[in-house]
Amino acid sequence: MGSGSYVAYTGALSNQMALDVIANNVANVSTSGFRRDNTIFDSELGARLHFASAQSSRLDLTPGQQQLTGNPINAAIAGDGFFVVQTPDGQQLYTRRGDFRQEQSGMLVLPSGLPVLGVGGPVQVPAGKTAQISGDGTVFADGQPYGRLRVVEFDSSEHLVKAGESLIRAGEGSQLREIVHPRLAVGYVEASNVNLAGEMVSLITASRNFEAAVRSMTIQDELSARLIGSQGS
Repeated sequence: MGSGSYVAYTGALSNQMALDVIANNVANVSTSGFRRDNTIFDSELGARLHFASAQSSRLDLTPGQQQLTGNPINAAIAGDGFFVVQTPDGQQLYTRRGDFRQEQSGMLVLPSGLPVLGVGGPVQVPAGKTAQISGDGTVFADGQPYGRLRVVEFDSSEHLVKAGESLIRAGEGSQLREIVHPRLAVGYVEASNVNLAGEMVSLITASRNFEAAVRSMTIQDELSARLIGSQGS
């Protein structure tokens, strides 16, 4: 593959990755707590020339809009931070999703059923009692406190990766801090932080760039074919 064709190929590949990321963002525009991905483009120096490169996408931690539900066990975090949930194998995952529900056992869970963690473990009120969250994350039932939601934050999104269903996994190198005094908007949930209009603009740009790279590859192939033909005549 000639140098020009290789530059065009890497450009097409990078923009294809961007299109995939944008498509996933758009598909989750209505998913509570969803964090959009942002593709990072770069130019790398190869053995003889620069070529395009799309690095792994990075999470956009910009908060989404708060939507009123009126449910006393729904909460949206004001400012930075994540709620903490636990997987069946004991791992901790993180989410901005606050559309919690209460199981018959009294345990507070995500819609997927994963337990929501408090400062001392899973948050649970006695069975038959109705839970309610306060603005500082304390969970009450009949006026009695039964735990306080854990809210944590990270230094950056560099080591955070998606785990599906608006969940985030902290990779190696993540710096986690507990937010001792969280501020919650009770009766609200945080919507996706995807800006549909912005994604449409990005989609058009990436599509045009992809098409331009493919056209460039075609032209490079035609020029190579002509050069080979002229040398053979």
